[in-house]
Amino acid sequence: MSTERDGGGAPALRPEAFNPHPSAPTGRVVRAKGRVRVLFIIGTLELGGAERQLAHLALGLDRTQFDPSVCCIFTAGPLASLLESGGVPVVNLSLQGSRLRRRPWTIPAQALRLLAAMRAIRPDVVHGYLYWAYVAGALAGRWARVPVVLAGRRSLGHFKEGNTMLLTIERLANRFTDVIVANSQAVRSDVLRQERVASEKVAVIYNGIEVSPFRVGPQPWLRRELGIAPDQPVVSIVANLIRYKGHPDFLEAWKRVLQAQPRAVALLVGEGPMRGELEASARRLGIEETIRFLGRRMDVPELLSITDVVVQPSLEEGFCNAILEAMAAGKPVVATAVGGNPEAVADGETGVLVPPKDPESLAQGILALMKEPERARKMGLAGRARVEREFGLQAMVDRYEQVYLDLLAQKKVRLDPR
Repeated sequence: MSTERDGGGAPALRPEAFNPHPSAPTGRVVRAKGRVRVLFIIGTLELGGAERQLAHLALGLDRTQFDPSVCCIFTAGPLASLLESGGVPVVNLSLQGSRLRRRPWTIPAQALRLLAAMRAIRPDVVHGYLYWAYVAGALAGRWARVPVVLAGRRSLGHFKEGNTMLLTIERLANRFTDVIVANSQAVRSDVLRQERVASEKVAVIYNGIEVSPFRVGPQPWLRRELGIAPDQPVVSIVANLIRYKGHPDFLEAWKRVLQAQPRAVALLVGEGPMRGELEASARRLGIEETIRFLGRRMDVPELLSITDVVVQPSLEEGFCNAILEAMAAGKPVVATAVGGNPEAVADGETGVLVPPKDPESLAQGILALMKEPERARKMGLAGRARVEREFGLQAMVDRYEQVYLDLLAQKKVRLDPR
């Protein structure tokens, strides 16, 4: 049971890609006498954006200073084996989210299982991702006397609007949380508005990605496999097929695009509960032959290599990993100006920002880049340079490491050599 989601498809992650610290880098602050035990808590390890960011961070931590492990509250998922093969232990509590909703009186007994896991691991830092994980992590962490408790905020909190119970539980958990880390300034502003915490308690660390997997040359065989001719323009969306990702607006916009570019093809990468509805809408609009519903894919870099324009028509976003991946692949992005999207896309430089729920503006943004391929190419290159400069994986890992060390130092936590 996850209350916040992002992401749709993903390149395969490889544990061997995450060894950025063969030894402690010179010039870094090393305050720990022993390795810092960091316990990440999350609902599942499915292939969502937050889950992949956790995997990137856990695998990327400097093992000379940090000893990471992960606890799944509900289920494990495909990323669990990836983490374990990279030397990061995964504990799966297998709690029933639906049971917690139907039988809230069972929550204390279920919480004891998380507490027992914490006492066995004895972490110095607990870091929760997504709502139920960061709430449980804060409460159980303080009960287990964990020195430092962090809570991640990965999306805007619209799912909590007007829900007194969720907000009350969250505000209680915040009392036991040392730092809340938002993944964009937009998310930080939303936290301050909804959760009534002091501004100095909320930091921003942007998502980070590894750029090299997206440096993929043209893949003509993939075009043939998908039935796309070499001269057909390709537009891609990489996102779960869920309501707030804005796919219905894209279909309306796509019909307008086809009036000017009748040979264009759209690739919809991702899976979700809206698939049947979207396929029916495509048939109703008479555009089904121009759209490929590809489902969940592990070859996103290759798919982006045959893409001319990447689109993100979301109605809300925290900080979109798919936009970073498109930029890393050197592709221009047309995205809605919601949440953290304007912090990722430099409008007019790395892509085009348009209003949400506006198919006409979305269509015009796509067509503008299709009609000016040289401008689109320059935007793509500028986007790749922006990701390398501001949103690299190592920069994200370094920032989290420093936050952990700073909080431990502030609390004068003494770490035993281990």
